[in-house]
Amino acid sequence: MSSLRNKVAAALGSAVVLAAAVVATPGTAMAEESPTVAQLLEKCNNGTDRCEFHVESVDKYLGPEQRVTSDAFNCTSVDQNISKTWSDTTTTGTSTTQTIEFGGAFEAFTAGFSSATGKTWEKSHTESRTESLWIAPRKKGWLTHRAHKVKAHGYYQLNFGERFYGHYIWYVNDVTMTGIDPDNTYGESPVFRERAVGSGGC
Repeated sequence: MSSLRNKVAAALGSAVVLAAAVVATPGTAMAEESPTVAQLLEKCNNGTDRCEFHVESVDKYLGPEQRVTSDAFNCTSVDQNISKTWSDTTTTGTSTTQTIEFGGAFEAFTAGFSSATGKTWEKSHTESRTESLWIAPRKKGWLTHRAHKVKAHGYYQLNFGERFYGHYIWYVNDVTMTGIDPDNTYGESPVFRERAVGSGGC
């Protein structure tokens, strides 16, 4: 199906709309007007006979380092142990400007992801813990964190019972969804950062 779909896209000339390609069903000519990504995804399981997301690749990567606590100051002349609670939230993101994190399109994506990987996709994941920080004299410290993330790339196939913009089948290609890695939801251990307190800091 994937190779056939690519040949059809090349033959018909896929239309790029909202960062995703919209391609009509094989064996037919393109209509004068094509639906947008938003119009198609709004119809997913809400006016279609079938709407499926087909995963083509899954890649894991480490998210950017980001600060997850405010500064903890030690304005004394001895080391101080200060407790800090940190929290880091990873939410679903998409390559299209159309919000598909909710509704039928998101349900079709999570079903396709589970079918391809055997894992459950989380719409949002929050990690939160309390750490003890040893701060040196006249210094300030904070924590940073990097989440383990996953990127799923694929396409939507939408089958209509009646012609939609002249066709029964439409594809939305080149869709990428990002979120927390279901195999490692806790990410890296937080990293302690420390810096001298500047003039007037204490």
